[in-house]
Amino acid sequence: MKKAILLFAISLVIINLFGQAATENLSGQVSFVSSKNVYVKFSSTSGITAGDTLYASQNGSDIPVLVVNNLSSTSCVCTPISDRVLSVADKVSAKIRLAQDKESAVISDPSLAVAAVPVLTDTVPVKQTLSSDTPKQQIRGSVSAYSYSDFSNTGADNSQRFRYTMSLTAKNISDSRFSFESYISFRHKLGEWSDVQQDIFSALKIYNLSGTFEPDKTMQISIGRKINYNISSMGAMDGIQFQKTFKRFSLGAVAGFRPDYENYGFNSSLFQYGGFAAFKAGNTKAVNESSVAFMQQMNESKTDRRFLYFQHSNSFIKDLYFMGTFEVDLYELKIDSLGNETSSGTFSPTGLYLSLRYRITPKLTLSGGYDARKNVMYYETYKSYIDRIIDNEFRQGFRFNASYRITRDLSFGLNGGYRYMKSDPQPSTNLYSYFTYNQIPVLKITATISGTYLQSSYINGLIGGLNLSRDFFNGKIQTGIGYRYIDNEIPENLSKIRQHLADLNFSWQFYRKMVLSVNYEGTFEDPYRYNMIYVQVRKRF
Repeated sequence: MKKAILLFAISLVIINLFGQAATENLSGQVSFVSSKNVYVKFSSTSGITAGDTLYASQNGSDIPVLVVNNLSSTSCVCTPISDRVLSVADKVSAKIRLAQDKESAVISDPSLAVAAVPVLTDTVPVKQTLSSDTPKQQIRGSVSAYSYSDFSNTGADNSQRFRYTMSLTAKNISDSRFSFESYISFRHKLGEWSDVQQDIFSALKIYNLSGTFEPDKTMQISIGRKINYNISSMGAMDGIQFQKTFKRFSLGAVAGFRPDYENYGFNSSLFQYGGFAAFKAGNTKAVNESSVAFMQQMNESKTDRRFLYFQHSNSFIKDLYFMGTFEVDLYELKIDSLGNETSSGTFSPTGLYLSLRYRITPKLTLSGGYDARKNVMYYETYKSYIDRIIDNEFRQGFRFNASYRITRDLSFGLNGGYRYMKSDPQPSTNLYSYFTYNQIPVLKITATISGTYLQSSYINGLIGGLNLSRDFFNGKIQTGIGYRYIDNEIPENLSKIRQHLADLNFSWQFYRKMVLSVNYEGTFEDPYRYNMIYVQVRKRF
């Protein structure tokens, strides 16, 4: 493991010597999750094509989590390609390469540079360098209401769940140097309101609630619950965060409390502090970001964890994107046979993640990743022996993806994965392939045929599916229908599980920025019937 990290660090030095390709992030949000597909909403899908990969933030870097099967003007139907579990309202992004004419426009027209480049230069905002120093107010956000209905003929109780979310970003309020951010969710189950009354944080989840003051364009001071981009693997923190930028370099310090590990509420016992250094460079021809951080995490007055974290991303060759992260624990607590505890310093790698994506031609894209993570040891937060054993388990996994656009409307994709845990009798492998015909003539329907093969210690299975989708009225109405056949076998007792799955989805932008979505998914497993109806109303502003 130490050799792997050393090679990784050396490679980061080498790759910074190469030229870099210009990209920009197009942000989207998960709008619906079925047992097979993930639906992602964008303000526009311009620049995204079937077979492209979508990314989510994890451990401070973007990891590939979805592959696009088909799409409309504002949404994508995707298939998961990682073990990351996505939920409705989770943020994902597409990495769009800037076209040559767009690059030229950015250079010749400062107003276009403001719109195209800021995601590449977070610490040195292009908007501020090309325009006046006077801050301008920018407010955007959304509110959503969700309903999930589950019912079946199994005799189990039907369930009705509700979820409400609010997201707000207010930059430079009243043209001042004060900004505010929030992302809050509230969810509950019908008939179980007493659980909410007993613990409000069982339903209320505050993911972001913070205020930021920028004395000048090189300094930021934030107070509240917020995720720091440079050390995002630590997640959100309740406290104060400071950052100072020196051209392309940034230094920062944080102090506060980790959210409660049981209900994500406030917990004054989980104090933490640390610092970080970051390097970020971005223009129309280069993307290069690196950061290193030190963190000390406490539980009451005792050390819970002490570690170093490093992350890097780089488009070091045209059409080639690399990202990697690793962590090293610096603290170890040992217990002898008499139960006496002794602490000492250590240098124990706890995680390595590498990913590479290469667009070989405009039609062919290959990507792959290696994931070797050792679950983190929190000495004071989790004390049971079994937790220590599980947390010390080491996982390894490889993933490969390929997508090929046969013609403008025809595309093919292949995704494979291999994962091995020492506790498993045998490794797990999976293979997924799809064929998509976009906008079939006359019918204007997009069709995707897919197949999945899975083999593991616990289940072996085959899945075949067909999905059809069509837009109406310039994308204001989006419809879809799908069918999947599942043939699984449980190796332990050689039992068979055969299922038929059907899903229907409908989305309607009925008034400016208001959207109504209705989805149905049915699972038919003789003699049982499982049904789920999902309804969402969302208003953006």
